[in-house]
Amino acid sequence: MNFSDLLDKGWGALMVVLFFGGSIFVHELGHFLAAKWRGLHIERFSIGFGPKIVSWTRGGVEYRLSWLPLGGYVALPQLADMRGIEGDSSVDLNAMPPIGYRDKVIVAVAGAVFNIIFAFLLASLLFFTGRPTSEDRASVEVGFLSETLSNAQGEQVPAPAKAAGMQIGDLIRSIDGTPVDSWDDIHQAIALSSGTSDSGDREIEFIVERDGQEIELQVQPIISEGMKLRQVGLRPGYTVIVTALFPNSPAIKAGITPGDTLLELDGQPIRSVAFYTDYLSDKAGQAVPLKFEHEGKVVSTTITPEEVVVWTDGRTETLTGIAGFDTNRSLLHQTPFEQIKEVAITTYTNLRALLHRNSDIGISHMSGPAGIIRVIYSAAQYDMLSTVWIVIFINVSLAFFNLLPIPVLDGGHIAFATINKIRGKSLNPNVIASLQGSFMLLLFGMMLYVTFFDVSRWISDTSEIAEIQESRIPPVFGQTEDSAPAAETPETTQE
Repeated sequence: MNFSDLLDKGWGALMVVLFFGGSIFVHELGHFLAAKWRGLHIERFSIGFGPKIVSWTRGGVEYRLSWLPLGGYVALPQLADMRGIEGDSSVDLNAMPPIGYRDKVIVAVAGAVFNIIFAFLLASLLFFTGRPTSEDRASVEVGFLSETLSNAQGEQVPAPAKAAGMQIGDLIRSIDGTPVDSWDDIHQAIALSSGTSDSGDREIEFIVERDGQEIELQVQPIISEGMKLRQVGLRPGYTVIVTALFPNSPAIKAGITPGDTLLELDGQPIRSVAFYTDYLSDKAGQAVPLKFEHEGKVVSTTITPEEVVVWTDGRTETLTGIAGFDTNRSLLHQTPFEQIKEVAITTYTNLRALLHRNSDIGISHMSGPAGIIRVIYSAAQYDMLSTVWIVIFINVSLAFFNLLPIPVLDGGHIAFATINKIRGKSLNPNVIASLQGSFMLLLFGMMLYVTFFDVSRWISDTSEIAEIQESRIPPVFGQTEDSAPAAETPETTQE
């Protein structure tokens, strides 16, 4: 590992501490300041649960950093008896003066409010700087259709989208009646869909635009082998730009240079890297007509793929020697309100899918602390502005989740206070304590369950990437007799 890699990893770790830890801190700070304002007794301010790592006392409040990084808490005995979760209290709870309904609601909701304020400030930053996006993510065009997919049993089956009659170049306008504006919308709508046919089979309704006409397609998705999510076999359409080339490769002999845009292959538009590589995968030694754009001019030529060794065990692939691709990139300027609205809708959609009986989304698909840490860590090593967008997403989702009317969450405190207000008297403290303790065990159990899958995915993905990196070798072109015809420079014309 070189110094640059160490620097990237160190930066990623710093961003995790700053943004993940900061999001928890902001939430608990909201409770803390609201409790101060409303005159509540504050026992403890903790980042993390369980035994303390380090602590200090100031102004009668114990501040601590604890071992379990699953969140944090502000111990407020007057708000709720949480001794079973937050540890013993040094004060007599029975001697504490009661607090009013308004105080309880203000203190309980303040954590979510502070997360929204934090998200709004970050969203304001992105409004001025712009959020990085790319043409493929903003696309609603179908750029590639898989022939087959691996289902949950590991079997190769016909890809649903192509089987249903979808075509490359179709523009996806809505999925299950909901309009889509980007490939992120499309990807999410497919994964979270819960539609079924009259016979009870999984089904997704697509409205696509083809040649100016809207067409309805009923697609029956499969459950994917890896993530066990609905999948139909689509990839977005976008401009394909060459960024790097291997020496002595067919692409160089065809006249392609870094910065050129691939336009047509054998008369068909090139609207994705997947289409380009798939179309040429069985055409080794064949001269295939190609059009590309070079410095504003369209060049017509041919390209002859070669079968070259790319794996340490001698396996080969048919390639043209393009070592890197990219597409057009831009900055998306959304108002803070638009950004927060987008995240809120996404969070609600995910929660609805989790609770829908026909959905294939389960708790194992959720992300816990480990998953969030991974996303921040990975994003921070590549793009700071994208990391900020992820933190906005985390804070809005955290606010939304904490306001659910579930015991031990802020929404649970509000629910208990509201019930007491309506009844005109307090619920039995033992009943509340039992509910709090039971739901805390359930919550921790769910967190551990989700974390298991988060860590498993992280290990699996890391191992797979490492295995590919160790087993794959750079292709060497012009070494076989079959590729000899490619040594001749093809005729080219400019339009």
